[in-house]
Amino acid sequence: MKRISHYDVISWGYEYFTEKLHGGHRLEAIDLLRLDTGQAVLDVPCGTGANLPLLEARIGPTGHVYGCDFSAGMLARARAKVTTAGWGNVTLVEADARALTPETLGSSGPPTIDAGICMLGLSVVPDWEQAFDRMYDLVRPGGRFVVMDLFLAGKRTSRLANGYYRAIAQAQSTRRFWEPLERRCEDVQTIDHEWFGGVARIVAGTKRG
Repeated sequence: MKRISHYDVISWGYEYFTEKLHGGHRLEAIDLLRLDTGQAVLDVPCGTGANLPLLEARIGPTGHVYGCDFSAGMLARARAKVTTAGWGNVTLVEADARALTPETLGSSGPPTIDAGICMLGLSVVPDWEQAFDRMYDLVRPGGRFVVMDLFLAGKRTSRLANGYYRAIAQAQSTRRFWEPLERRCEDVQTIDHEWFGGVARIVAGTKRG
């Protein structure tokens, strides 16, 4: 399967720009995971590892982070963060989210994953509903799941805004990315922030048992 070479190229400046735009959304999304010390969390796509310090602060050294991305360039920067911080409880894998399995994460059986997060991923990943299913399947019943992305529709500026993100990030920001979570989770919570052309939407829920 073809690697995401576009993200290899833009990986050098990706985090700098996304944090200026979405740093606050990232904090909100991770808070909605309701993580406890010692828990395991799945981060797909993990990108340059912007979530890692926030996740580590919540799960501590007895927890575990599984991160997956299809871009070697993005993962190289995430691995550099792990090495610099000395985190021994992070597993990073280069893989297609559409084919994610326990074996992909290095587990011989289903790993016990307490929460999953997908930041700015479902607007980019091809066959995004399949990718969501693979991530969702890895989270235990009763675990938390959070998705965050842009939904650019319903405004006069939507077409222009979606065209911009399609050119810059190869994103399709008209996808109703939150609907699979709404269908399969309970205790669903949605937070919208006004955005040029639409909203920055965070949706969280608890996986049904």
